[in-house]
Amino acid sequence: MSSALGIKKVGVVNTKAGNLFSLFACLRRIGFEPITVNTTQDLELNELCALVIPGQGRFGQVMKQLKATKLDQAIQMWSQQGKPLLGICVGLQVMFEQSDEDPGVEGLALFEGKVTRLQSPKQPMVGWCQLDSQEARFKNQIVYFVNSYGVKSSPVAVATVTYGEEFVAAINQGNLWAFQFHPEKSGPIGEEMIKQCLR
Repeated sequence: MSSALGIKKVGVVNTKAGNLFSLFACLRRIGFEPITVNTTQDLELNELCALVIPGQGRFGQVMKQLKATKLDQAIQMWSQQGKPLLGICVGLQVMFEQSDEDPGVEGLALFEGKVTRLQSPKQPMVGWCQLDSQEARFKNQIVYFVNSYGVKSSPVAVATVTYGEEFVAAINQGNLWAFQFHPEKSGPIGEEMIKQCLR
């Protein structure tokens, strides 16, 4: 799970839905070596300590790419094996069963529930917002969001945010973590959150 220099490798799933530059730069800053995962073979060949589903693109577009490469099944198996898995923005959304953004498209179904269009004052929601949580690592932290869709509630939610209405900002169940916000664009606070999830 480590390179020759002892730096742990983190796989970043290539959903072909956006620029991964900021995420890769963030992972390097906090001491990980990001590896692009294009196929299931990339998972098999690289000794990865964790996997990240990055946060840009549409629900249907991301799921189409994951299914075309059979990475949807690989991610499901990865999570079942208890390995660290982190989803960011749409990476959180595809962990659920379906989304109003692309009706009829099945998600990874790692969690029960549906992604819906949010009743935000502005669409899309873009900017900084304060989290509400009972956990110290999230409580009152101000992080960066870019989204029009979200999960209204979930038993696995560990943080919420209110922008027009309340919705899920972070989820956790065992080895599975996901953020509706972009921790890689949220400064040192976001970097520390990623570091704790991928340990």
